[in-house]
Amino acid sequence: MSSNVSRLYQAVLRDKTAPIAPRLRRTFGEWLAAKGLPAPEPGRASQEFESDGARVRVERAGDCGRYIVEEEHGDGLLRTRVAYAEWVGGPSGWVVVTVEEDGETCAGQAPGFVQAYLRTARITDGAVHLTDTADEIDEDDVHRLISALSERRRRVPVAVVSVDPQDPQAARTRADYLAGMTAGAGVVVRFADMRAQRRFNEAMGAELGVFGGGIRTYLAPFDPGNESYPYRHRPMGGGMIRKQGRQALDLAADGIVGETARRAFPDDVQRAYRVVSRVLVGKAGSGDLAEAMTPTPAPPAGSEREGLRRWMMAMTARPETTAVGAEQPAAAPEAAQEPSAPEPDPAAQRPPLPTPSDASPGMALDMGELAQTVAGVVARELRGELDAALGLAASSAEGGPGSGNGEILRQMRTLSAHVEGLRDLVVVRQHGDQLLAEAEDESDRLAGEMDRLHAEHEILQQEYAEAVAGARKLQERVRWLEARLARAGQPAFGLTSKEPVFEPTSLMDALNMARETLAHVEIGDTDTEAARLDLTYPTLARAWASKTWDALRALDAFARARSSGEFAGGFFDWCRSPARLTIPAGMVAMSESRTVNTNGKYSMRRTFAVPEEVHPSGKVMMEAHIKIRKGGCPAPRIHFHDDSGGCTGKIWIGHVGDHLPNTHTN
Repeated sequence: MSSNVSRLYQAVLRDKTAPIAPRLRRTFGEWLAAKGLPAPEPGRASQEFESDGARVRVERAGDCGRYIVEEEHGDGLLRTRVAYAEWVGGPSGWVVVTVEEDGETCAGQAPGFVQAYLRTARITDGAVHLTDTADEIDEDDVHRLISALSERRRRVPVAVVSVDPQDPQAARTRADYLAGMTAGAGVVVRFADMRAQRRFNEAMGAELGVFGGGIRTYLAPFDPGNESYPYRHRPMGGGMIRKQGRQALDLAADGIVGETARRAFPDDVQRAYRVVSRVLVGKAGSGDLAEAMTPTPAPPAGSEREGLRRWMMAMTARPETTAVGAEQPAAAPEAAQEPSAPEPDPAAQRPPLPTPSDASPGMALDMGELAQTVAGVVARELRGELDAALGLAASSAEGGPGSGNGEILRQMRTLSAHVEGLRDLVVVRQHGDQLLAEAEDESDRLAGEMDRLHAEHEILQQEYAEAVAGARKLQERVRWLEARLARAGQPAFGLTSKEPVFEPTSLMDALNMARETLAHVEIGDTDTEAARLDLTYPTLARAWASKTWDALRALDAFARARSSGEFAGGFFDWCRSPARLTIPAGMVAMSESRTVNTNGKYSMRRTFAVPEEVHPSGKVMMEAHIKIRKGGCPAPRIHFHDDSGGCTGKIWIGHVGDHLPNTHTN
C-alpha cells in the first residue's frame, strides 16, 4: 500500500448460504444505481466503465470475483474493493470489503450496499451474527449478549447503547445511526429498558458497565471476569453525546470501524484471498481455490514433522499408469519396494492424515516417480511435433534416399531446441514457484510477528498507564507532606491526604472535570480533538489524561496566584518556582517557531476564539503550549492564552488534541 493511501474500512463477512454471487451482485448493483452508475451485467466475466469521474471494474471467474469502485471524494480518491469466494458443497464462503483513501476524503463509514447484503442471509464474522440494524436487548436477552461478548472467536467490536433517562427514544436513534455507519465491521445493540440495563451492569461489574445514555465499545477478546484494563473497552459519556450529537456518534463509529480495519485476515481467508487474484488472471483454477478454502487438518498424531511429511506425500498425485504392454522404466530402489496406488479421484475430498503406522519411518522422496512424471509432461507437450517428425520420416523413406533429408534435419533440430527450452522452462517455473512459496511464507511470518508485537505493545501501554497513575499518587502525597511540613514545622509521616485523588480515565474526563472544578481555566471548543485521541489511542489516552489534568491544575493555580497578586511572573516561571502545583518546565513552550508565526496556514490553525474583553477581534493566536508527549506520533498538545493578568484573570484553553500542523508534521 502506498504511503499516502490509508485503509478506512474493512469487513470479513462469512456467508454459508450459497450462492453468494447473485445476492452480492444485486445489492452492489443497487448501490451503484443509487450513485447514477450502471449495475454489473450477470453472466459477463469482465466489465469496466467510467461515469462522472467514477470508475468501476467487475471481474468474475468460477466461484470467485472482485468489484472495484474508484471515485473522487473530497480532496482525494476513494477506492472500494469487494472480493468474494465460495465453494459449493464445501465450507462457508466469504466476502471481504475494504475501503481505502488516497488523499483526504473525509470518509470512513461502511459502503452503502453492506447493510442490504447483510439482510440477504445470516452472515457472521465467524462467531457472532452481523446484523444490518441495531439489536434490541431486553431483560431475558442479557445472558445472550454477555455470551456473544465473551465468545473467544469474535473479531468485531460490539457497541452497547444505554438508555438515556432524559430522552427514552434517543437510544434507538443513536443505535440505528451507529449500525448504519459500522455495518459489517461491528455489532450495535441497545437496551430495551432500564431493567435490562441494570441486569447487564450487575453482571459486568462497576468498571465495565454502561449507563446514563452513554455508549461503550467492547473490543475482542473480552473476558468480564479477568479484564485487567477495563478502559480498553472505550466508554463515551451520555453528556458528551447529548452536547455534541451526531459529531460524538461519528467519533464512536470511527473507533469501531478503525478497530476492524487494522486487523489481519483469518488464516483461511488469507490463503484463499491470494488464490482469488490468481484465478481472476488465469494463473489458477477452481480446484486451487477449493484447496485453499479447505480447512487446515488437525496436527497428526506422533511425530509432528514426520506426520506432516507423510501427509504432503499423500496429497501428491501419482503419475498416470503406463499402458499394459509398454516398456516400464527402471525405478529407484526405494520406489521398487513400494506398492502401487490407484490414481486419486479429483472430485474426492482430501485424504485423512496418515498415522505413524501407515508408512515406514524411512520413506523418502521417490525420485523415480518424479522422473516419470516429468517425462510424461514432456511427452504430452511434444506429442504433436513428434508425430510431425515421424510423418516426415515415413514420407522420406517412401521417396527413397535423398528426398526431404534437409527438411527432416530442420525438424529434428527444432525438436531438440524445443526440448531444451521446455527443460529450461520447467527449471524456471520450479524456481519461480519456490520463490512465490518463500514469499508467501515470509508474508505469513511477518504477519504473525506483527500480531505478536501489537499484543506486546498493548500490554506495555497498559503497564505504562498504570505506572503513570501510581507516580501521580506518590507525587500528590509528597506535595501534601511538604505542605504540611512547611505549615507545621514538624514531620507528618504516615498520614494521607483527606482529599481523594481524581484519576481521569480519558482526555474528555479530564476536560469535563476541569470545567466543573477549575475556576480560573476556561476550556474552549476542543472536545472533538480530545475525543478523537481517546478513541484512536485508548490505552495511551489514560496516561495523557493524567498529564493533561495535572497541567490544567497547574494553570489554574498559576492564574489564581497571578490574578490575586501573589505571583508576578509567567507560567514558565511558575513551573520553575517551588509552588505546590506545577509541572516540569520542560513540558512548557511559551512561543512558536518563526516559520509558524510567519506562515498563515500554520498560524491560522493556532488561532482560537476568546471573549471580546480578552481581544476585540474575538480570537487570538495561542502560541503558548504544553507538551503532553514530547516526541513520537501522536504528540498531544495544550494550546492556551494567558489572561491571568488581564481583565478576566483566567487561562483560556483553545486546543487539547494532537500536534497542530507545522513544517515537520507536513
